[in-house]
Amino acid sequence: MNIKADYSAAWRDLKKRRLIAWGMFLGFVPGVFATFFLIGLPLSFLSGIRPDYFLYPIALSWMLVIWTAAQRAITFPCPRCQQRFFAARWYYNGFARSCVHCKLRIGANSN
Repeated sequence: MNIKADYSAAWRDLKKRRLIAWGMFLGFVPGVFATFFLIGLPLSFLSGIRPDYFLYPIALSWMLVIWTAAQRAITFPCPRCQQRFFAARWYYNGFARSCVHCKLRIGANSN
């Protein structure tokens, strides 16, 4: 009996992880400044603290979010072999089109 596996849910998860990571990365400058102007400037006028003191924590927080989103995308488990899709022990390829372990291509739905 030949049963074909359906990995479509896993590929949707990978796409979502990548979109979040790229969105956070590309939205860094506009997002930090928008957050700064919406939160930092009013707080600086109310508290009397220089406004640039609010910019650094906002930027560092955004960088932490980028790092977390990128780590989630990087550590995506292969649907076939359940090992990290983009990384082996000492090797990493974030642009790989197939699993570095079992060579399952992105988007494939069967063994």
